[in-house]
Amino acid sequence: MKVLSPTVHGVLDYALAVLFLVLPGVLDFPPPAAVASYVIGVVYIAASLITRYPLGVLKLLPFPAHGVIESLMAIAWIALPWVMGFAEHGPARNFFVVAGVGLLVVVALTNYRAAELDQRLRRAPV
Repeated sequence: MKVLSPTVHGVLDYALAVLFLVLPGVLDFPPPAAVASYVIGVVYIAASLITRYPLGVLKLLPFPAHGVIESLMAIAWIALPWVMGFAEHGPARNFFVVAGVGLLVVVALTNYRAAELDQRLRRAPV
Protein backbone atom coordinates (compact mmCIF):
# COMPACT_ATOMS: atom_id res chain seq x y z
CA MET A 1 0.00 0.00 0.00
CA LYS A 2 1.71 3.16 -1.28
CA VAL A 3 -0.09 5.95 0.57
CA LEU A 4 2.56 8.70 0.60
CA SER A 5 2.62 11.06 -2.36
CA PRO A 6 5.86 12.55 -3.69
CA THR A 7 4.94 15.90 -2.13
CA VAL A 8 4.37 14.45 1.35
CA HIS A 9 7.57 12.44 0.98
CA GLY A 10 9.45 15.63 0.13
CA VAL A 11 8.13 17.41 3.22
CA LEU A 12 9.28 14.48 5.35
CA ASP A 13 12.71 14.51 3.65
CA TYR A 14 13.36 18.16 4.44
CA ALA A 15 11.99 17.82 7.99
CA LEU A 16 14.27 14.88 8.73
CA ALA A 17 17.27 16.69 7.25
CA VAL A 18 16.59 19.64 9.57
CA LEU A 19 16.43 17.26 12.55
CA PHE A 20 19.85 15.89 11.62
CA LEU A 21 21.17 19.47 11.65
CA VAL A 22 19.45 20.63 14.85
CA LEU A 23 19.42 17.67 17.23
CA PRO A 24 23.20 17.29 17.77
CA GLY A 25 23.20 20.61 19.62
CA VAL A 26 19.90 20.09 21.39
CA LEU A 27 20.70 16.55 22.60
CA ASP A 28 24.44 17.13 23.10
CA PHE A 29 25.62 14.40 20.74
CA PRO A 30 29.22 13.26 21.20
CA PRO A 31 31.58 14.50 18.45
CA PRO A 32 31.41 11.43 16.15
CA ALA A 33 27.59 11.43 16.25
CA ALA A 34 27.41 15.20 15.79
CA VAL A 35 29.72 15.19 12.76
CA ALA A 36 27.84 12.27 11.20
CA SER A 37 24.52 14.00 11.85
CA TYR A 38 25.63 17.30 10.30
CA VAL A 39 27.05 15.55 7.24
CA ILE A 40 23.87 13.50 6.82
CA GLY A 41 21.69 16.60 7.18
CA VAL A 42 23.59 18.51 4.49
CA VAL A 43 23.75 15.51 2.12
CA TYR A 44 20.07 14.79 2.66
CA ILE A 45 19.07 18.37 1.82
CA ALA A 46 21.29 18.26 -1.27
CA ALA A 47 19.76 14.95 -2.38
CA SER A 48 16.28 16.36 -1.89
CA LEU A 49 17.10 19.48 -3.88
CA ILE A 50 18.29 17.45 -6.87
CA THR A 51 15.45 14.90 -6.81
CA ARG A 52 12.84 14.90 -9.56
CA TYR A 53 9.80 15.34 -7.32
CA PRO A 54 7.54 18.29 -6.50
CA LEU A 55 9.84 19.74 -3.82
CA GLY A 56 13.06 19.21 -5.79
CA VAL A 57 14.74 22.23 -7.34
CA LEU A 58 17.17 20.88 -9.95
CA LYS A 59 15.21 17.68 -10.64
CA LEU A 60 18.20 15.63 -11.79
CA LEU A 61 17.78 12.45 -9.75
CA PRO A 62 14.79 10.25 -10.64
CA PHE A 63 12.48 9.80 -7.68
CA PRO A 64 12.69 5.97 -7.78
CA ALA A 65 16.51 6.21 -7.57
CA HIS A 66 16.07 8.57 -4.62
CA GLY A 67 14.11 5.76 -2.94
CA VAL A 68 16.90 3.25 -3.46
CA ILE A 69 19.44 5.70 -2.02
CA GLU A 70 17.18 6.33 0.98
CA SER A 71 16.86 2.61 1.65
CA LEU A 72 20.64 2.28 1.78
CA MET A 73 20.98 5.40 3.94
CA ALA A 74 18.38 4.12 6.40
CA ILE A 75 20.21 0.84 6.89
CA ALA A 76 23.47 2.72 7.37
CA TRP A 77 21.91 5.04 9.96
CA ILE A 78 20.72 2.08 12.02
CA ALA A 79 24.26 0.62 12.10
CA LEU A 80 26.13 3.92 12.49
CA PRO A 81 26.05 4.19 16.32
CA TRP A 82 27.94 0.88 16.61
CA VAL A 83 30.21 1.45 13.60
CA MET A 84 31.24 4.92 14.78
CA GLY A 85 31.38 4.08 18.49
CA PHE A 86 28.61 6.22 19.96
CA ALA A 87 26.11 3.46 20.75
CA GLU A 88 26.53 4.12 24.49
CA HIS A 89 25.13 7.64 24.08
CA GLY A 90 21.42 6.90 24.29
CA PRO A 91 19.98 10.03 22.68
CA ALA A 92 22.30 9.88 19.65
CA ARG A 93 21.93 6.12 19.23
CA ASN A 94 18.17 6.27 19.57
CA PHE A 95 17.85 9.13 17.10
CA PHE A 96 19.89 7.35 14.42
CA VAL A 97 18.05 4.06 14.89
CA VAL A 98 14.59 5.67 14.97
CA ALA A 99 15.44 7.85 11.95
CA GLY A 100 16.63 4.78 10.04
CA VAL A 101 13.60 2.67 10.90
CA GLY A 102 11.29 5.62 10.23
CA LEU A 103 12.87 6.19 6.84
CA LEU A 104 12.42 2.52 5.95
CA VAL A 105 8.72 2.89 6.78
CA VAL A 106 8.49 6.02 4.62
CA VAL A 107 10.23 4.20 1.76
CA ALA A 108 7.77 1.31 2.07
CA LEU A 109 4.77 3.66 2.02
CA THR A 110 5.87 6.01 -0.79
CA ASN A 111 4.56 5.86 -4.34
CA TYR A 112 7.87 6.43 -6.17
CA ARG A 113 6.26 6.14 -9.62
CA ALA A 114 3.74 8.95 -9.03
CA ALA A 115 6.23 11.77 -9.66
CA GLU A 116 7.40 10.25 -12.96
CA LEU A 117 3.82 9.60 -14.08
CA ASP A 118 2.78 13.15 -13.16
CA GLN A 119 5.62 14.62 -15.26
CA ARG A 120 4.73 12.44 -18.26
CA LEU A 121 1.08 13.47 -18.03
CA ARG A 122 2.02 17.15 -17.93
CA ARG A 123 4.16 16.76 -21.08
CA ALA A 124 1.57 14.75 -23.02
CA PRO A 125 -0.14 16.62 -25.87
CA VAL A 126 -3.78 17.37 -25.30
